Amino acid sequence: MIRVLSLALVLGCSGDDPPGPSADVAAAAPAGFDAAVLAAAWPVRLADDAARAPFENNAGWVAVFQREYGVAMEAFAADRGDGRGLARLHVEHAAFYLEAARLAANATRHVYGTDRQPEDPPSVDYLVGVAQAVLGDCAAAAAALGTPGAQSVATGAEGRAVWSAWASAPGCPAPLDDPSAARLIGAPGAVAPGTRPVSAPLPHHSLPLGADGGAISAADPAALLLLARWHEAAARAVVPAEDAPLVDLLLAPYRLGPAVALAVPAEAPPVDVAWLFASGLLAPADVPFLAAARQQGVAALAAWSGRSPLAAALAPAVVDGKLVPDKVIDQSFALGTALEEAMAGGGRGEQGFHRPFADIARVGVLRAGAVVASAAGEERDAGILRINALDRSIGTAADPVFLISLAAWDAGNRNPLRAQELLHGLLSSFPAVEAARPPLDALQIRLARTAAPATAVH
Repeated sequence: MIRVLSLALVLGCSGDDPPGPSADVAAAAPAGFDAAVLAAAWPVRLADDAARAPFENNAGWVAVFQREYGVAMEAFAADRGDGRGLARLHVEHAAFYLEAARLAANATRHVYGTDRQPEDPPSVDYLVGVAQAVLGDCAAAAAALGTPGAQSVATGAEGRAVWSAWASAPGCPAPLDDPSAARLIGAPGAVAPGTRPVSAPLPHHSLPLGADGGAISAADPAALLLLARWHEAAARAVVPAEDAPLVDLLLAPYRLGPAVALAVPAEAPPVDVAWLFASGLLAPADVPFLAAARQQGVAALAAWSGRSPLAAALAPAVVDGKLVPDKVIDQSFALGTALEEAMAGGGRGEQGFHRPFADIARVGVLRAGAVVASAAGEERDAGILRINALDRSIGTAADPVFLISLAAWDAGNRNPLRAQELLHGLLSSFPAVEAARPPLDALQIRLARTAAPATAVH
């Protein structure tokens, strides 16, 4: 049975408070934010009781706010309304599984590529080839799949044929076509909006060890990619026609492979508040701003800071053409405080939902800062901002798409420990992400076995 719970009651019972700003940051917070920019943000728009009521009394939206995605899917499937809630949920699942596929592919290419050992059978070239294909590296995928050993795969011969053809096709990398995807292990079947398919039973592959017998059991990163494709198709099946372009804009940041330049609109498109509620995207202008920031880095701030709350928060953190992490952290608290004051304006006074709404916005600024820094090639600064965002991703501010993306980043940096912790925390809400665990666990085991002995401290 779907649990119907007032959002007001949920907010009164929200979890631990994240770290707060210093006194000087809080005091300076209201300065520098245009009232119209703040007014466009969903926390301020929903400060009004009548505007908030459709979310507050809807089981699906309450579950989204609580990050209970299974409950949310059940609720939206039972009552689709205008379709936006269900479409958004499928878009977020698609983004989640794209990042999960990145996680599994990163771990796999390290286990059997970067950290390959003499005892690994030649057949692991198949796993490396699939991982590189999922990541969009045509040359590396073709090289791995073209080795003689990659042919000795106990299962998944169809998969090898699909990815080999993909890697050698003109114009590669390009999305898999539907007939090819259907031949891969883990293809979830016909699209049924309002449901959540699972991956094929694990293990996906059994790779022979050689003449002595035995096998390596392995998961296929492509299975998670197929789940992402499925949810994207489900979103497109239910999204209102006028909102269809948003699917591409919202998924663009998570596409695998080399960055593809997306035509970013010069003006913010119409974005119903249903696409923004409880997310780090605060206003319609934040959607094209983040798309532009991934392509342009710091340069995107000038064009959007007068319209996008996220860009408005980040612009003062630029010094000598570079985003400064400490200033971004200060600005994240400043924007949150400004939003709290705006929510309390108009005689409404302070209410219980103001702090959690503002905390989601604070984390959104940190995540947006990481996007800008990464696009500018400042990976160290981007990492600092990601970790700060993680530290503040508590309770309702803990966005699962961000958390799995951080795990994928960790796996890419050969840091499986935190990635394992993050993945474990997400399994109850996204059971199909179990397919990412075998390669991540294999990476942890391999690094533990090959690590240099620690020197005793006396």
